Amino acid sequence: MAVIPKKAATVILLRECKPEGFEVFLLKRHENSSFMGGNFVYPGGRVDREDGSLEMCSLSKGMTPEKAHEILGRTLPPDESFAHWIAGIRELFEEAGVLLAYDQNGNPFSLKNPKERERFLNHRESIHKNKMTICQVAQEEKLLFALDQLYYYAHWITPEARSERFDTRFFLACHPEGQEAACDQKETTIGIWSTPQNALEENLKGEVALSPPALKTLEDLSRFKRIKDVLDSLRKNEIRPVLPVLTKIKDEALLVFPWDPEYEMFRKREFPDDIHGRPSRPEDNTTRLILRKGCWVPYCQTK
Repeated sequence: MAVIPKKAATVILLRECKPEGFEVFLLKRHENSSFMGGNFVYPGGRVDREDGSLEMCSLSKGMTPEKAHEILGRTLPPDESFAHWIAGIRELFEEAGVLLAYDQNGNPFSLKNPKERERFLNHRESIHKNKMTICQVAQEEKLLFALDQLYYYAHWITPEARSERFDTRFFLACHPEGQEAACDQKETTIGIWSTPQNALEENLKGEVALSPPALKTLEDLSRFKRIKDVLDSLRKNEIRPVLPVLTKIKDEALLVFPWDPEYEMFRKREFPDDIHGRPSRPEDNTTRLILRKGCWVPYCQTK
């Protein structure tokens, strides 16, 4: 019987590159992590019950439970829908040290001097030690969480074959001026900025092991030249849940995406003769991944 996935939120943090293009912030999960250990992922984590509280709602700007409910397709109650935005804000601060918020004058929050940076580093550490909550940070610093700076992007569900599963909503956010993203040296050990194209190349070389959702979303993001183009595309796309099939054939782990032409066969455990397809090219829409030497290698089946 499949494990029920826990609700989660993750944030794809983007920043502009000069003269053109953009980079994505990736974190390497601790090797001993029970989920995606050693993989490069986006900042994110579980949605807590408190994330949907009235108190959190009162400390937020740019989103209501009703609007969140509509954006997520009315599949969850309004308060639980709203909680995903708060969880994204909270996890981004806890894991990457970036806080999307507005100050008391309604301006985007930024850290103006070393003293402020030190104070918020201490806030982050206090949250990690359970001595403080992000709600208390907002109250103490007179901030409102900037929920309108998160853009709903994707919905991934961990394969049923996994013993630990998550039902994760992915959001996009632009890196705010005056802040600097960094790993927490606890759950994550390395933080890097990379263009989508470079991250995909490093994964193929075995130097950056991308998680499957990171790999596929980076492939999708690599089609765009500017962050504005990415955000503009969100108006046209219908976001559907992605539930891959995970299986093992000939001592190789194989992950098959729903748009693969043989997806239903794999769901029924009716394995075709050709389990590989062909290696993906940059212009391809990858349909399956094969795990080799700790890295997922993209393949494309076009039957």
